[in-house]
Amino acid sequence: MSYTITKTDGTTLGTILDGTINTSFTSLTLIGRNYANYGQLIANDLVKLIENFAYSSEPANPLAGQLYWNTSDKRLRVYTGTAFKIVSSCTAQTSAPTTTVAGDLWWDTTYSQLYIYNGTDPYSAAGWILVGPQRDGSGAVWEQITDNAAIVHDVLSIKLNNARTSIVSRDSEFTPASSILGYTTIKAGINANTSVGSATFHGLANNSSFLGGQPAASYLRNDIDSTTTGNLTIAKNGGLTVGLSSNLQITTDTNGDINIKNTKSNGDINFYSNVSGTNTLSFGIDGATGTAALLSATLSGSLTLASGATVTGALNVTGTGAFSGNLTAPTQLAGTADTTVATTAFVVNNSGFLTNKIYAPGINPSASTTYIAVNDTGTGNAEIVMDGTTVATASSAGFNLLATGTATTQTVLTPSAYHQYYANTSVTGALAGNTLVASTQYVSKATQYWSGSAKFVSTAEPDNAVGKNGDFWFQREA
Repeated sequence: MSYTITKTDGTTLGTILDGTINTSFTSLTLIGRNYANYGQLIANDLVKLIENFAYSSEPANPLAGQLYWNTSDKRLRVYTGTAFKIVSSCTAQTSAPTTTVAGDLWWDTTYSQLYIYNGTDPYSAAGWILVGPQRDGSGAVWEQITDNAAIVHDVLSIKLNNARTSIVSRDSEFTPASSILGYTTIKAGINANTSVGSATFHGLANNSSFLGGQPAASYLRNDIDSTTTGNLTIAKNGGLTVGLSSNLQITTDTNGDINIKNTKSNGDINFYSNVSGTNTLSFGIDGATGTAALLSATLSGSLTLASGATVTGALNVTGTGAFSGNLTAPTQLAGTADTTVATTAFVVNNSGFLTNKIYAPGINPSASTTYIAVNDTGTGNAEIVMDGTTVATASSAGFNLLATGTATTQTVLTPSAYHQYYANTSVTGALAGNTLVASTQYVSKATQYWSGSAKFVSTAEPDNAVGKNGDFWFQREA
């Protein structure tokens, strides 16, 4: 008949038929009734049980509570139902065990201390790491200290030969009710024993909350003059405040604007430059008026604006103004006479200049009918107008005086050698001299006019090269 296999807790593991074996229920070979040569299989199973399935890999089909000896790391494991867990061992004796593996425990019965082995291979006495407690009254000790207000504080005391070298506390500063040598008060953090010389901490404090890993000499002090070789950043809109009365303030706002303030009543803001070794006031803002202004009483240097300036109020220049570029000004109305800077289109100053006309002094150009006009639009010309009448014009062809124009009375020419006189048949009567400007066609000598021929008066005959047909020669005595 078949075998039904059950576990310790009574649950059924499975059934084995007659004449068969099973290797899937457990890590052993289970034998059915009347199976041939079953003795060898039973012997193999007994050996596996004795050696706890000693092998480099875990046995197959383990059951919860089954032991397994790993021959690779020499550790005993127990199956929890899901995995094999290492079973740690602890040896209690006066000296450290020499046959051990990483994780083994040793209880030192002489000093009542627990050690754990770190797995040093081959074995080394230094592989045993002390877990605790420290011996001879040395090490970290938890204790409670009552303060002068009857409040109990949990602290950690670091002791050496039963003497406190430091106390670690997480509470706010307090004073022990019973005095402790070297600890008048205990603050939050690590407190050094002040009775042992100048007790302090030595070595590199990585990422210290006070010094940031830098020596104290590298930090700016707030009670003495200090210098920094690095950049100084104030990451706050409140900015920088300077002065015994805190009157200089440099701030920013959420709009990104920068504000420089002198908070003292009527206080100026002055800008100095080092001119040949002397601090010289170059620019200033007068705080007494409530508006920005140059401090004209003390500003001795020149002011240069690289990209232009806009003056909304009056601009008064007491010195000489010099401009290397063009100065733009408004165009005044015709006839305007004032001190305003104007363009050359209409500039009036007594004589009255308008674009291309010259007017009589004191006359409103817009109403004047007497002027000199000069035009140049490719064919230049000029015009003289008197009381609305053009009396003369000029162009590239010459100067023309109109018929109504008058001039200085001409003088009568007197005879002289080689003078030429001209006659014009179109003119009747003698023109001995008048106030009209005449051309060279009208040159008078007494009552004679000559035109087209010449008269020579001399003692010798004129040179033939000078005369021409129709000329007259009056010979006079020497």
